[in-house]
Amino acid sequence: MRRLADSINGSVCGSKYASAMAASDIETSSRDAKAEFPGVWYGLASDDHVWVHARFNFLLREARRLGLDPEIPRLGLDIGCGHGAVQRQLASRTAWFADGCDLNRDALALNSGHRGRVLFYDILQRDPKLEAHFDFLVLFDVIEHVADAPRFLAAAAHHLKPGGYAFVNVPALPSLFSKYDVVQGHVRRYDKHSLKEHLLAGGFELCSMRYWGLSMLPLAYARKAYVRWRNDPSDIMTAGFQPPGRIATRLMAAALAAEARWLGAAPAGTSLLAIARKPALRAGS
Repeated sequence: MRRLADSINGSVCGSKYASAMAASDIETSSRDAKAEFPGVWYGLASDDHVWVHARFNFLLREARRLGLDPEIPRLGLDIGCGHGAVQRQLASRTAWFADGCDLNRDALALNSGHRGRVLFYDILQRDPKLEAHFDFLVLFDVIEHVADAPRFLAAAAHHLKPGGYAFVNVPALPSLFSKYDVVQGHVRRYDKHSLKEHLLAGGFELCSMRYWGLSMLPLAYARKAYVRWRNDPSDIMTAGFQPPGRIATRLMAAALAAEARWLGAAPAGTSLLAIARKPALRAGS
């Protein structure tokens, strides 16, 4: 199975953002770092993909529920920003904006359409210039790729101001783990207990944690069965993430919108979103 992930890494499909950024626009803060992420993902995960769109909507809903106003300007860091989908969503729909960092130069070359910086940067190096620099962090579908997630989260916290928030989305339910996760480079899928454990070990305080994508569970289990006997990584990736046509896309969008509108705390889902906080400094510390 490892070969499945290896063979899909490093290739970035065509994108409408291609050639948007010159190499000189990417700020290099790390050297000798290697990305372990399937580059073909960036050709599939367009900004208007139904899941990418629903993920951001769920973030906004949860942020507002906790009293975080997206109309008050804040500076964030999108860790594992890739081609910049979340940075563009923030720029177009909120007063927040984010710098982005990643270790995939091909993906960073597609990153544009916002006012944040684009950094080739390994957060484990903990650049002193970026210590406690950001109001919030975005780690969208990142830590499931990392073997030592608590260490990675502790490094992420280095960049966050005391009292700042981290928005962490992960694939949910270990029972859904399949060849699709292998080609994605996932080490694990999370449940509430394991995500809470990793966030606390990384030095965060948990503010909220909710599943979303309940309506997508039948499709996710069907995907697990479908890819079981397939061996071509590109086929697995495409079949697992690309909706089969406009009608299916509309039905999925309608189901996710209805779920967000009418369902409060879902008992399960294909994804899990946590909002965590870096402890504020105490007086005299």
